[in-house]
Amino acid sequence: MARILIADDRESMRAALKLLFVMRPHWEICGEATDGREAVAKASELQPDVVVLDVRMPLLDGLQAASEICRNMPATPIVVYTLYKSAELEAAAKLAGVRRVVSKEDGGRNLLIAIEAELVAKKYQKKSKHE
Repeated sequence: MARILIADDRESMRAALKLLFVMRPHWEICGEATDGREAVAKASELQPDVVVLDVRMPLLDGLQAASEICRNMPATPIVVYTLYKSAELEAAAKLAGVRRVVSKEDGGRNLLIAIEAELVAKKYQKKSKHE
């Protein structure tokens, strides 16, 4: 079972993501966060397999939260899901340790593909370390 942490300050977006993810039989939502600080704390506490972050959140923005999560949990993939995708954001996100940036305008399908790719990559990395 893949455990996913969702961090978005909008209740409606968290609810939509939960509906989208529940359709994947091997995924579960292990937690939700409404701001960047809570995302960092919950990532540390819950040890998810993937973190999905919005960029614009209170207290710490998504990139600041990503940076802290990566510092504490470097093997945990982070996917940013945002309305504000740009080349500049993607560059800043990579520097913060984000693996993928997905535009909300592209719809949920691209987010599912990004998360699945990160889960496969993480599984492959674990497997190759044990060989």
